[in-house]
Amino acid sequence: MEFILKILAVVGLSCVKYLLGVSMAAVVLTPIEGFISVLIGSSISVFIYVYGGKALTQYFIRRKKLKLGDAYIAPKTFTKKNRFLVKIRKSGGLPLVAFLSPVAISLTVGCLLAITFVKDKKQIVAYMIMSIFIWSIFIFGGLISYFK
Repeated sequence: MEFILKILAVVGLSCVKYLLGVSMAAVVLTPIEGFISVLIGSSISVFIYVYGGKALTQYFIRRKKLKLGDAYIAPKTFTKKNRFLVKIRKSGGLPLVAFLSPVAISLTVGCLLAITFVKDKKQIVAYMIMSIFIWSIFIFGGLISYFK
């Protein structure tokens, strides 16, 4: 029972933040168990963010409109954030966002960022899960070689 709780804790933390799940897995699980648990948890979060991200964003916009009422002002078209998105899109696009998402930026931010400039959700999911897999191999592969 304790083992299952450890696995569920790692999966849950990986859903929220990749590096938290990796940290917990490194402490309480073997590298192979940690690799599988982190991969499952992070993949679940990618599916949730990619397929539910647009609805979540629209929910927060509606909520803000209701809260502010007539005082609501639509976001500006040209902002630092939008320029940053264009810069990322031109420099590396989806592969760059997917590669940086697990460790540099959160999976949540990475998925929502990818949704803004790529319409094919299957492609986003494929790149994100591939990136999670590669980072997990680097991290847990290092742990396996360290403990040998």
